This record gives sequence, C-alpha cells and structure tokens, in this order.
Amino acid sequence: MNLLFKRILMISAFPVFIAIGVALISPGPFTLEKYINTLFYFSLTIALIGIALYVVKGGFFDFFTYSFKRVSKVLSRAPEIDEQISFKTNFQLSERVNVSYMQAFLYSGLMLTFISISVAYLL
Repeated sequence: MNLLFKRILMISAFPVFIAIGVALISPGPFTLEKYINTLFYFSLTIALIGIALYVVKGGFFDFFTYSFKRVSKVLSRAPEIDEQISFKTNFQLSERVNVSYMQAFLYSGLMLTFISISVAYLL
C-alpha cells in the first residue's frame, strides 16, 4: 500500500473514532446528527492544519523568519555568538514541512469534511 494512502487512512480514522467518543460523552442521547456535527468540527480542524501546512510549504513565511533573524542579529549584544547560532540554524521554514504529511492532512481533512456535509444534507 502506498505510504501517502496509509497516512490518509490513519489521519482519517482518528477523527472518526474521536467523534464517536465525544458524541457518546456529551449530554443528551446519542444521535446521528450529533455525531455528524462533531465529525465535521474535527475534520474541519484537520483540513485547516493541512491548509496551514500548504501555506508554510509554499514559502510564505520564509521572508518573515529571515527578517526576524536579521533583526535579532542587529539587536543582539553579542554578535559573535549570534553568528555561530545563526550559522547552525540557517534554514527556511518551507523546507521543514514534509510534503507527504501536508498532503495527508489536506486530503483526509477535506474528504471527511465533504463526507460529513453530504451526510448532513441527506438527513
């Protein structure tokens, strides 16, 4: 099985089971509507995490991290130590995001969101 497909299944299974638990614990009787609403909230959260990872991977925040490093270097009282630290931690934020995880969060969140919306529409 493909690694991306496994990650999508694992990330998709998590909110399904958590939504069942939350719907059972919440006051009142367990209804399908309560379960679908809870699943929608969790799946939308996962979709937003995927969208945030997509924005970070696109390089939107690379300029901000570079600017903060330059400002901290200018305001630093010990520039020699700061040069050593910045040399060791010189990275762009977009390089740190794994594409496989980004796609898994995005696809599973959007898939669960659309499924919960379509099931809620059928109720």
